[in-house]
Amino acid sequence: MKYIKIDYKDNLYPEKLKKIKNSPKQLYAIGNIDLLKEDMIAIIGTRYITNYGKKYVKKFAKEIALRNITIISGMALGTDAEAHKIALKYNSPTIAVLGTGLNNIYPIENIKLFNDILESNGLVITECLPDIEYNCKVFPKRNRIISGLSNGILVIEAGHRSGTGITVKYAIEQKKPIFAIPGKLDDTYSVGTNRFIKEGANLVTDISDILNFYPQFLNKKRKSISVKKVKSEYLEIYNLLKNKSCNIEEINRNIKNKTIIEITNILTMMELDDIIIKDFGNGYKLKEENA
Repeated sequence: MKYIKIDYKDNLYPEKLKKIKNSPKQLYAIGNIDLLKEDMIAIIGTRYITNYGKKYVKKFAKEIALRNITIISGMALGTDAEAHKIALKYNSPTIAVLGTGLNNIYPIENIKLFNDILESNGLVITECLPDIEYNCKVFPKRNRIISGLSNGILVIEAGHRSGTGITVKYAIEQKKPIFAIPGKLDDTYSVGTNRFIKEGANLVTDISDILNFYPQFLNKKRKSISVKKVKSEYLEIYNLLKNKSCNIEEINRNIKNKTIIEITNILTMMELDDIIIKDFGNGYKLKEENA
């Protein structure tokens, strides 16, 4: 595997990391190293992501990606992987920071994601020597790199004690803005985010709550979603809704090859993908940017 080593004194070494405590002495990088110069938002959360978490990582990561703002995360299972995948889906840059060497991708379930990031002109970095394997005792150190490179941290979900909390702690030390999505009071994986908000993190309910912190992000034009990007299983309903709003009975009459249950499931997924919205009184319609 071809990678480059970036020493602390190299011109390629990111200035943002020189400003943090215990800066990495070197980085090993593979992919588009120009991304190290970019502004970026870190998206982090639990490995055991819930449906609530999936909904909101998709909502926020999509809006960040559609503005070509680099998303940085740790390529762990759950929230990290979802954030990287959404960046790739919308052809937006993403950086994965590993806690292992580049010859030992961890977790192995994300090897395909690792390759997809590189094939999409993304970047994977680590401070670990190439052959270093996973070690739970030192793995959290990589979190200081995620927060150090980012302009701010968005926390989707977090348990009471978690790696996410470690990243937030580093971000506080580095004086980085922390954004957190509020969660249900009785949800295990909302305990952390609700606590972060109580302790001073910025409560966010809309992408504007993040963008307003950064003048350079406000000037970034939001990309329109290409029809070519609409999933094949959505196309029949998508095309039906291009000209008018339809209720579920109308959709069922026009889509002959699917049951009402299948149609309902597709409509739910199209809502989650921010392609359609409920047009009260008229059923469903395409969101304006997708029409």
